[in-house]
Amino acid sequence: FLFDQPAYKSVLVNDLVLDKNGQKMSKSRGNAVEPWSLLEKYGADATRWYLLAVYPPWMPTRFDEEGLKEVYSRFFGTLLNVYSFFTLYANIDGADPENYDLPVAAREEIDRWLISRFNSVTKQIREDMAAYELTIVVRAIQTFVIDDLSNWYVRRTRERFWGPEMNENKKAVYRTLWEVLVGVAKLMAPFAPFLAEEIYQNLVQGAAKKPSVHVEYYPEADPALIDTELENHMGLVIDLVSLGRAARNKVQIKVRQPLSVLRVDKKIEARLKPMEGLVKEELNVKEIIYVDSPDEYVQYTVKPNFAVLGPKYGRLMKQISQALATGEAAALVRTLREEGKLGFDLDGNRVELTAEDLEIRTEDRSGYTLEADRENYVVLDTTLTQALIDEGLAREIVSKVQNMRKTAQYELTDRIKITYWAGPEVTAAIGAYQDYICEETLAVAIEQVTGQGDDFTEWDINGYPAGLKVERI
Repeated sequence: FLFDQPAYKSVLVNDLVLDKNGQKMSKSRGNAVEPWSLLEKYGADATRWYLLAVYPPWMPTRFDEEGLKEVYSRFFGTLLNVYSFFTLYANIDGADPENYDLPVAAREEIDRWLISRFNSVTKQIREDMAAYELTIVVRAIQTFVIDDLSNWYVRRTRERFWGPEMNENKKAVYRTLWEVLVGVAKLMAPFAPFLAEEIYQNLVQGAAKKPSVHVEYYPEADPALIDTELENHMGLVIDLVSLGRAARNKVQIKVRQPLSVLRVDKKIEARLKPMEGLVKEELNVKEIIYVDSPDEYVQYTVKPNFAVLGPKYGRLMKQISQALATGEAAALVRTLREEGKLGFDLDGNRVELTAEDLEIRTEDRSGYTLEADRENYVVLDTTLTQALIDEGLAREIVSKVQNMRKTAQYELTDRIKITYWAGPEVTAAIGAYQDYICEETLAVAIEQVTGQGDDFTEWDINGYPAGLKVERI
């Protein structure tokens, strides 16, 4: 009415909101949810986001407060953590990323990757918005913030924020994170208007600032900033790291414990070589070796999937089982991997089996652990030398000291003195890695004592007892 024209061309509203069991809410059933209590507890942004993320708006929505709680903590909590991380270090450094004029092409590879990912996601979001696929849109924003921005970019670049000098490299990481946070605020503004406004108002201060994020133009992708090859290569790294962590979890070896060798498929060597360092650092391995096959590191068992094969080959099931049992399992798996199927001639019938027709189980050989998905595999050598054990103990000491610094609420730049008591194993590791421990914890000295006073915090250092005390200098 203010401008003598409709406020919008079309409107999309939610269908019925049901309880978590799919029943219509009513006071008589006792399954009604009081909206005001939810808004006070989680906020309007999280509630709106949840309703969009869980089901498309045109479908009845099963409301479950546990799902809302997960959205509140996983997405909004993660975004706020990234935002708080950025503002904390920007304030410490007096950074002004809005005025850092740094071409994207001149920035580090991981900066260019994040900018490319943001533009790729933005391109897809605009297409989905035009098709009213709002559930896909909010999920895409959510995945980008959690997986790409927080779990990968911020975690990989934290040390660049800690550097003492405001050099070009540090300016680039500030500028990149600032650009993406402002971009995310604009992307999420229609769905989470209050948090989007707060981030925008606090981060945008220059002459181009609008009165509100809600009068900004919605982001458009810049095709020149999309590097599909870089995204694919980094995607490979992320996939291998995920597999490597799963392999470590399987044998209960922490990432802080270094390992000697990671083996991966030789087919990915050309793509991975330029980014080997990322994988080594993330998985804490000394060397990457490219192999033709993981077969020598695992034992296979190949059996028929009776539920699938029974209806197709009922009377031949016994012969199929015998054929698989008499075949060399590793050779069967290799043929299946290379040709996509296994072929047998049984009683004059040609039988061809695919991966879906079989149950393939693997058992790691001693000293190795394998993890695989549809595209890649990793094999970790789990044999620990004394040198690897000592380094793992030193890394564990660093982790405990950092926890103690945080508990004591020391400033990020505070120097400390470390005093400890420990047995010969931990003492030897501290002696071998004293410089590393001091550098990582900002310690000016590490001293050993024989007593176990009350002012020491006792820790389990990879199975060895030790006491630590930190004092601000």
